[in-house]
Amino acid sequence: MARSFDQVRKILAQNIRALRDEGQLSQEELALRADVDRTYVSQIERAIGNPSLLVLCKLSVVLGVDVKQLFDPI
Repeated sequence: MARSFDQVRKILAQNIRALRDEGQLSQEELALRADVDRTYVSQIERAIGNPSLLVLCKLSVVLGVDVKQLFDPI
């Protein structure tokens, strides 16, 4: 079943937050390691940011998951 853009953003936000918490990383630490701005990580986690594929790849490397996993409902 196809998901709407808003649904995908919410799933992405929840997954990044959960993975970050699981790895005991602050938003600032995740942002520093992924070379993105901390406020951008905050926006992504609040489902208001629209990250590029490059940013998603950077975040997934730091979080230790495949990019696809960022979009799988948990």
